[in-house]
Amino acid sequence: MKKLGVFLVFLVLSGILAGEVLADNDYKEVQENSYQVHWDGSAEVTFRTILYGPEDMLNKTKETIIQMGLENATKLFVNQKVQSLKNLGLNLENATGKIIGYNTTDPLETVITGRITNLAKYYSYDGVWEITLDALRISDLANINPTVINSSIYLENYFTVTLPSGAKVTNITKGFDVESNGSYIKLETKEDGGKVTVHSIIYLKNGVSRDDLKTLYAKLQPVIITYTGQSGNEVYSTWKMTTETNITIRSNETIVDTLEKYEEPESYVNSLKMQFLIGGVQTAEQSIYQNRLEQFQTNGIKVINGNVKLLNLNSTEPLMVKYHWILQGLIGTANGNYIYTYDPRLELGNLTFPYRLTVAINETKTTRIILPEGYKFTSIPQNISVETKAGSVKMTINKVSDREVVISSNVYLTYGAPSKDYRDLMAQIPENVEFKYEKTGGSGICGPAGLLLIGLVPLIIRRRK
Repeated sequence: MKKLGVFLVFLVLSGILAGEVLADNDYKEVQENSYQVHWDGSAEVTFRTILYGPEDMLNKTKETIIQMGLENATKLFVNQKVQSLKNLGLNLENATGKIIGYNTTDPLETVITGRITNLAKYYSYDGVWEITLDALRISDLANINPTVINSSIYLENYFTVTLPSGAKVTNITKGFDVESNGSYIKLETKEDGGKVTVHSIIYLKNGVSRDDLKTLYAKLQPVIITYTGQSGNEVYSTWKMTTETNITIRSNETIVDTLEKYEEPESYVNSLKMQFLIGGVQTAEQSIYQNRLEQFQTNGIKVINGNVKLLNLNSTEPLMVKYHWILQGLIGTANGNYIYTYDPRLELGNLTFPYRLTVAINETKTTRIILPEGYKFTSIPQNISVETKAGSVKMTINKVSDREVVISSNVYLTYGAPSKDYRDLMAQIPENVEFKYEKTGGSGICGPAGLLLIGLVPLIIRRRK
């Protein structure tokens, strides 16, 4: 069942989302949210929601509450709120709730109070605290299709954020007003003496079109409050992964052996292990194999043989995924040379995030390339070492012999790095570098073509965006 984001809708609104006619009046809901923030990033919170209509849905909701019993309905309401905040990365503790007006003809009101332990995050990168508010109900709007709802939707929202004593606001998302054929979205933000107020209205007229939504939703973004005053403790995850790949080129085929190690965050790695065990290890291995097989086939590469093995599922060691492939069609040629194209950014060069990195990323990759007897490398790229505040990209090449090289790469991205700083870092790194080799004693083409396509992409967490 989809939802508009409140307990009331959770109970009875499945019909409207399927496109049924509601009543003659609109869906109207008002939220009033208050936060008392502390220097440890926690906040006492109160969420108040008032449902005004439509009348038939209001009455059905009240009937449902009476049938469930007030205590059970309140528990359901609180649990749903805890989960919805968890989906936004927020932890709500000591939550209590109450429902008002369920046995009257007044609007239906729900109130929940509690403590969010991690409302504000501290970033030592630039010494600021940030609070992110879903003031435009993005998480709720993402779950409905207003074009199939035979009613207008009116959502009005008030947020009052009282910052800790001594806090100095350095930035707040600016307000705006956008309209399309009678539907509109408005956002107002203001700061006064350490208190930030946010007011938003989302009105989607009955009959709103996809083109209207495209215009309106283009302005959707979280409201971000940035402030300084005291330093704090950073709490974040590091995504750590190590990959080892051996590429052995033969006269008529290429053998690729890859071992991926998923090391951190531990909670995520353990979750993956549990999913694989519950769903069946062979089923997971076959799914990963099929996905990679389709990638090869899409690139015109023939798979002669291959297998995937999941390791360490029942241990505390890192999750490992082991691949073995025998391939044809991997090597390309240009001007009498064979060319292997390598991405020194480890496919982390085009991440998309609007504000700043909320995790750290540490990825290491070692690639060994062995040519057949009678071949030698003719051109090897220069080493790369670029380091900025946003992170670092390093690539070192060890030429073991004329026909063997080892590429050692690492990409580290700093927690809290703003998107602009990340892009500036990646702009200094080439998207690809080329390793060229040829047959000794004359020209000629050995078996497989297209090694430039061998940039194997880890299946499970590629690519975090």
